[in-house]
Amino acid sequence: MSEKDILNRFKSKKVIVIGELIVDAYLQGTCNRIAPEATVPVVDVSEKKYCLGGAANVAANLKAMGADVSFLSVCGNDEPAELAFRLLKEAGLKTDFIVKSKRRKTLYKTRVSSGSQLMVRFDEGSTNPLDTDAENSLKRQLERLFPESDAIFIADYAKGIIGQNLIDRIAELNVNYDKIIALDAKNYNRYRLLKPDIVKPNYVEAMNLLGLQRETILPLTGLKKLGKTLYEKTAADLIILTADANGIYLFEKGTYKFHKAVPKVQHPEVSGAGDTFLAAAMLSLSANASLAIIANLAIAAAHYVVKQPHTSVCGLKDLEQEISGCKKLFSKAELQELCKKLKSQGKRIVFTNGCFDILHSGHVSYLRGSKEQGDVLVVGLNNDDSIRRLKGSTRPINSLSDRMDVLAELNCIDYIVSFGKAGDDTPVDLIKSIKPAV
Repeated sequence: MSEKDILNRFKSKKVIVIGELIVDAYLQGTCNRIAPEATVPVVDVSEKKYCLGGAANVAANLKAMGADVSFLSVCGNDEPAELAFRLLKEAGLKTDFIVKSKRRKTLYKTRVSSGSQLMVRFDEGSTNPLDTDAENSLKRQLERLFPESDAIFIADYAKGIIGQNLIDRIAELNVNYDKIIALDAKNYNRYRLLKPDIVKPNYVEAMNLLGLQRETILPLTGLKKLGKTLYEKTAADLIILTADANGIYLFEKGTYKFHKAVPKVQHPEVSGAGDTFLAAAMLSLSANASLAIIANLAIAAAHYVVKQPHTSVCGLKDLEQEISGCKKLFSKAELQELCKKLKSQGKRIVFTNGCFDILHSGHVSYLRGSKEQGDVLVVGLNNDDSIRRLKGSTRPINSLSDRMDVLAELNCIDYIVSFGKAGDDTPVDLIKSIKPAV
């Protein structure tokens, strides 16, 4: 099956997500002075944004990818919970399966940034284990939903929501129903009993599993040898070790299968990217995708969200565009609207143009250098008629569609738009339309 065939199956999947409900608050501003009462920076806040975090972000991603999602969690009976419920409803998620407890405070993380620099983060909310009443309420919801689900995604951020009693109950239920289990946890050892189908430890989590210091630096070739030990620690059928810019390492029942590189992104927003990655991987696994397609779709989904501001989600259409490459091809009108949005997010847009008829290393070097001048590179491409007017009747060698396809494969290029009309083969109108910084 192709990647598109797998994506078409996402809509048929019923998924339970269980874990922490977190609200991510982002305060954005500028810092140009020091407080008079103490030697601390003062941030003049100009923008506030609120997003779903933790397991709620997982649920939002799965919903955006087309799955039928039931989100189970426990929160406080407070203002952050009201905000969280509004965000959940905006994401198309039901709040029926969330237990409100007067004994807890809803988890709330506030990040304060100046420009692209994170200045400080404040964490609020209860992190102690659930009381018996709240835990029993959560178990009842789980027992009600489990038989009709296709998969369960456990997102354990070690904030007290998932205790050992709940883990044991999931194990008991799965003996009878045998659902796909995806696990993302701070402590994977607690879940070995479940024999999860897929886990995604990052480098630091892998070091913790191995009993090594988080600062330990292993050669990339050494990561390939970790499969057996990671399998012994997690009992997971499929282990995807994510190593940030160094790509992913995939193991099946402890046996190393392959390494896959990931596209480079300047100034990535990594908050929640791991949630998106595993959400796409789990849905792909539940749709009987090959290991290669599981990796491709998970990387594509994560690649999409790290380019977005703040904690974000990857929708089904976003994922389709990521894997097709068509996301890079825009009309002038579409690009004008897109650039407005990008500028509102603080992105620096770079524009360059050319025929790029016979692409060579000099072109590639030039385009990479162009991307380094900002956050987003837009390439204007002379259409076929324009090239004939400029270079003669024997050109172009490669058609516009072929040239676009080739350029779309370059990671340094974000968007491509064609231009050229009789009497004006310059990109002046295009530049006036998108108003790039460079």
